[in-house]
Amino acid sequence: MRTWLEINLSNFRWNIKSLQKKIGNKKLIGVVKGNAYGMGAVRLTKELKKCGVDFFVVATVEEGIELRKENIDDNILILGGVFNEELKMAEKYNFQIALTSLDQLEYINKSKLNIKCHLKLETGMGRVGFNNFEIDQLMKYVEKNKMKNIIGVYSHLSVADEAGKENENYTKEQIRKFNDFQGMETIKYRHLLNSGGILKYCGQDNGNYVRAGIIQYGICGEKYIDGFKPVVSLKSRILFLKILMEDSDISYGRTAHLKKGDMVATISAGYADGFKRSISNKGFVFIDGIKCPVTGRVCMDMFMVKIPNNLANRVKVGDEVILYGENILEVAKLCNTISYEIFTGISRRVKRIYVE
Repeated sequence: MRTWLEINLSNFRWNIKSLQKKIGNKKLIGVVKGNAYGMGAVRLTKELKKCGVDFFVVATVEEGIELRKENIDDNILILGGVFNEELKMAEKYNFQIALTSLDQLEYINKSKLNIKCHLKLETGMGRVGFNNFEIDQLMKYVEKNKMKNIIGVYSHLSVADEAGKENENYTKEQIRKFNDFQGMETIKYRHLLNSGGILKYCGQDNGNYVRAGIIQYGICGEKYIDGFKPVVSLKSRILFLKILMEDSDISYGRTAHLKKGDMVATISAGYADGFKRSISNKGFVFIDGIKCPVTGRVCMDMFMVKIPNNLANRVKVGDEVILYGENILEVAKLCNTISYEIFTGISRRVKRIYVE
């Protein structure tokens, strides 16, 4: 293999069991959207099932169908919204959907579609959902038409994983708004807490389910969580080695300059695999435990590193290279982004390898 993503299933299950202990009598919803944050939605959903999880969240109808085709017949909620033309497909595959407008509820009713819905409340995310003044209108419509479609209610915390008193107060206000929803106790599925919320607000009365996303991989708020274990490593191999015969410029744009006698390794991965171009000339990888700086611009399918002198006498073509591992948070910071984007940016052409 040229490049592969290694997922430690034992560590993954450890994290899930740790979460289940933390949430007490609440139940866990496994968030497997974005191909389970890049880790492989089908396999990790099956691992979650082994841990007793029977409710899953995806972002799109297509993501849900991928799971159904693998005989995963548990609750699946399409959290990213569904267009009206997708509703028949959602009904066919027995998906639950996030409801964000009265117009869509009216469409479901008039089309006589048997689709279960989770009502999205706007509590402060500013993305989608019903504001307070819209709720009464919606509930009156539900009662008038004797609809039984609403089986869930949820909202989303926007700064639960961020520090500071102001963010804490904002989150508490979101929780209050959620809990103020009338008729909450009669709805089967009530979920508000995301990864950050689970860590800080799980002891409060704020629903009977929680949604576990990035926390499944031992990370939240761009920090590793005490007591959780890292799950993911992106690995590749040395494709080519050379010792420079003269002072040389490296890669596109001539942004790196090395000296005669320096050793350069070409690695068989690039930004088409998910190794970010923005890490050019400032990141590093590990070869045999030694840091090797990324040298020159990352190409689509390859990039170069300078081999330190203390590694030069034992490195060879084919050697394993760790691109992202426990340094994933540092990588994200270097790229001026977050770990979510690094994880989900690992392309489908990178083979997922599952280890115990």
